[in-house]
Amino acid sequence: MSQTRQSNTGRSNTSSAILGILSTGPMSGYDIKAFADRSVRPFWAVSYGQLYPELKALAAAGLVAAEAQPRGSRRRTVYRLTERGQAALANWLAEPIEGGHELRDEMLLKLFFGDPLSPSQLQSFLRQMRRRHEEAAANLTKQEARLGSRAGALRLAVSRFGSEYHRFRADWCTRLLAEIQGGARR
Repeated sequence: MSQTRQSNTGRSNTSSAILGILSTGPMSGYDIKAFADRSVRPFWAVSYGQLYPELKALAAAGLVAAEAQPRGSRRRTVYRLTERGQAALANWLAEPIEGGHELRDEMLLKLFFGDPLSPSQLQSFLRQMRRRHEEAAANLTKQEARLGSRAGALRLAVSRFGSEYHRFRADWCTRLLAEIQGGARR
């Protein structure tokens, strides 16, 4: 999914995602990345290459406050949302969503151009694709269980969306496999 889109505020949606993550409490950059990886990654990945420049820009704009909190000899900076940051997050959440949904999936791209593949190659590819989605659905279901009631209804609903989405895609692969196997026998 595209991660460079600018909101009406001029900030990237990744910056707004960071504000959302910090709305759950103060965190270091490492903690923000870990939180993103275990929660929003299935639909909004945040890389270290994006994270630190975004945090610097958010701090410069007064939306987050940075405080040095070294641990032993390790440098560590903890970020917290400021009142301006809370207001910016609320404004972003209230913005209408413009444009469509962009799905970027290399397996679907290869499948789209997969006509030259033999039926057995295509079946192998679809089994791999199905396995990937079954594993993603299982991981998201485990995440839902780990989050429990402390996550809030909306976070659980989005996690459930992810697991149902991947189960749909796994089922789609199964149906396409059956179609190909039926065609290969003719």
